[in-house]
Amino acid sequence: MSEQTPCENSAATTSCGGRTKCPLPWLAVLLLLAPQLLFSSQEYRLCCWLAACLAAVCLSRRSLGAQLRKSSGPGRVMLAGLLLVHSASWLGGLLNGESWWLATVRALAGFTGVIGLVVFINLLLEPRWVHPLKKTVIALLVMLLTGSFAGYFLCFERFISMGEFAKYFNETRMMLIWPTRLLTMQMGQIFWEHTNYAAFYFALALLMILELLANGGKGRSRWWLCGLLATGVYLTASRGGWLMVAAALPLILVRRSIPFSLKTFGLLGAAIACGFVCLKIKVAISPPSHRQAGDLIATHGSALVERGSAGRIGGYKSLWHELEKSRLFGQGLAACGKKMDGHEHEHSIFLATVRGGGLIGLAGHFMVVGSAVWAALALLRRGLRWPAVLLATVLSGLLFDRSTVFSITGNYEFIAHWVAVLLPLILLSRPQSSQGTTASGT
Repeated sequence: MSEQTPCENSAATTSCGGRTKCPLPWLAVLLLLAPQLLFSSQEYRLCCWLAACLAAVCLSRRSLGAQLRKSSGPGRVMLAGLLLVHSASWLGGLLNGESWWLATVRALAGFTGVIGLVVFINLLLEPRWVHPLKKTVIALLVMLLTGSFAGYFLCFERFISMGEFAKYFNETRMMLIWPTRLLTMQMGQIFWEHTNYAAFYFALALLMILELLANGGKGRSRWWLCGLLATGVYLTASRGGWLMVAAALPLILVRRSIPFSLKTFGLLGAAIACGFVCLKIKVAISPPSHRQAGDLIATHGSALVERGSAGRIGGYKSLWHELEKSRLFGQGLAACGKKMDGHEHEHSIFLATVRGGGLIGLAGHFMVVGSAVWAALALLRRGLRWPAVLLATVLSGLLFDRSTVFSITGNYEFIAHWVAVLLPLILLSRPQSSQGTTASGT
């Protein structure tokens, strides 16, 4: 692996003194964040997203090629997979009546979004951003948990409608996310629609903080934060959240000290017990309507398994029949994220890829994910574990409850998937000294 000079930067944007050489990075960040804070139109956000990523592409015309060369095999496999899945979905769209212009724009927008995220990740991995970013994320988590638990016990559901998704989730579960949902809606963001969204963020934060603690991080406050996050996962009654924990926890604990493992299992056990107490208190101060309290409590325990597939297996079968005439190339990216056998969308990034790009597109998606796993394993051999933990956590969380990530959207799953997939390759392309700096601040 070649070494960089002290003045080199992977995003090719800063001088030796740390000053910005050109305003493009800040223009890209501004275009990305401003519509999230000021506007409520998803279409408007998407235009700004694309503009931000185009600015990032202009900035990265040199650094991306260098990173692909340095990451060697994994980088080339990911690029081939991206080309394959977009080519299949482009052709699938044309074969199913989609205009060549729309199919081309969607494919180019997806590519641009991925390239833009490479640049943003590079910027955030610079040493000067590590500690401010970490403090900002912790502060946001504390605010999020404070608002969620406050709303949970203040019983706002007596005065505020839970919306169209209340028929799928009991009011007790919905109440956990309502304050944050209301806040993000007023800020112009796409607000949380059900508790699986909250579970995704809670579980992701829980596992990454545990990895930090396992890697030598200290602080009693971090353990308390992990306990609150685990309690939040329990109260969401989301099977997806527990799947994320089950997928990533063994990776966090393997070859770690026995005391740390015991402390982690004790933390999870205490969080479940605390969650049960919180649930009992909630039921006591705000008796559930239209159901028995015992049934509601069972939703967070034994009924997690008894609920089965929630009708999704039937949806998967209907998708296979839907693609009867276009299984090889799919129906194009315009078909992704649409209703499927009574469900709002495909409930899986892989099923959405099959719908958009067929079996060929799915093969390309497996190449993309496989290249990320390849790079994460290479980093593991160097002693850098957290990129693999992030990858396992995000992919398991997106496996059964999110839609397409190959067409750039205003929704969060596009960012979550590609940050987790791109990080191992970006870190693999950096000098080992830079990897160590990143690991120490994560």
